[in-house]
Amino acid sequence: MKEKGINFYHMSKYNILIVEDEYINAKFIEKVVIKLGHNIIETVETAQEAIAVVKNKCINIIFMDINLEGSMDGISCAKVINKIKKIPIIYTTAFGDSQTMSEAMETNLFGYLIKPFDSHDVEAVLNITIKQNYPKNQSQKNFNTPNLYTELNNEYTYYEKTHTLKKDDKIIELTKKESDIFYYLFKNINQAVSVEALFSYVWNNKVVSSSTIRNTISHLRQKVPNLTIRTISSIGYALENE
Repeated sequence: MKEKGINFYHMSKYNILIVEDEYINAKFIEKVVIKLGHNIIETVETAQEAIAVVKNKCINIIFMDINLEGSMDGISCAKVINKIKKIPIIYTTAFGDSQTMSEAMETNLFGYLIKPFDSHDVEAVLNITIKQNYPKNQSQKNFNTPNLYTELNNEYTYYEKTHTLKKDDKIIELTKKESDIFYYLFKNINQAVSVEALFSYVWNNKVVSSSTIRNTISHLRQKVPNLTIRTISSIGYALENE
């Protein structure tokens, strides 16, 4: 393949874990990923096996079937994995209903494939995930290291431990709600965060009007005009790392 985009993103190989209990789908994803030049570290059928692999091996991206057989489905498995390592997840599912997708948004979701899918679907979602997480072919930033800062762009840095946002080394004064929203978006950087998740985290599920979150986001944007907090229609918001 000589497409410009593919050559750009394949300057490095990435370690892929496939969690899929349907043999044909698993082998199909394997074939496409290997053809694109990446490494299949493991292909497993259960959540328990997936968790064990993540604990013991270096994984860059996971293809995760939502409807796994057994006591733990794919979304539950992803939630456990998120507590171990922040690994981008691409879901595969036969069902694309809003409730399932909303629940999946609470994990490290970077894309999903609705069965049946073809090789172009797999290639597209994998390239997007690589672009968002490894833009310079470097290892994923460790957002779980509390004593270090994260550079969001040339102007802004964020100190996770203290929830401190700085622009050109000057602290940006945020209200408690603005700070909580920014922290939650930061913890899920480059992925969509649902409105329901923000209500749960920031307002502890208290009943507030829908305009409340819009106004708070609007005020936050005014304080960080050179950061991208994108509105995602019918879902919520995303903080995009440039």
